[in-house]
Amino acid sequence: MAITEVLDGICRYFGGDYDPATRTYRSSPVSGVGVVRRGAPTDDKAADYFVGMDPGTRTGSVVLVTIPRQHERRVAVGGEHSGMKLIVYDTILRVFLRSNTPYAEDAQDDAYALREALVAHMRKDRTLDGCVFQAGEHVTEAGGDGIDVEYSEAASKAGLTKGYFEMRFAAVEYIEA
Repeated sequence: MAITEVLDGICRYFGGDYDPATRTYRSSPVSGVGVVRRGAPTDDKAADYFVGMDPGTRTGSVVLVTIPRQHERRVAVGGEHSGMKLIVYDTILRVFLRSNTPYAEDAQDDAYALREALVAHMRKDRTLDGCVFQAGEHVTEAGGDGIDVEYSEAASKAGLTKGYFEMRFAAVEYIEA
């Protein structure tokens, strides 16, 4: 499977159906996710953070999915000239949050809740709806040690609170080669 197919599959899993007009995935099954994207937008639309959410929802997000690195190695099933290859896609979900709460602490709690919702969704299907063999599991000494999350500190300014976190995991595929 091509890297673009894996990337599209991951975006569909977290973002729902693809909208070619906006180049976004706009029907996320994960509460708190407005839009999922494969690339950074040229204009950051505030409405994208709250797509599909009830009016008055205090915190929403846009998720940018990237695969900055992939690693491939032969798996010794069939010897030196046949068998399987293991492909590991290092995947990053960059989660940008906007919140109408006046307190950064509340927005940070919303970030933690969104992280839990994203991980719970991953646990429902480790194949991410069949786009990979497995994701978020320990892979090899070359990488893929489960799910790693790094948070930024939420900041409030002029009635808007913004936050950010990254969720990193390996998405694995096996191919005959």
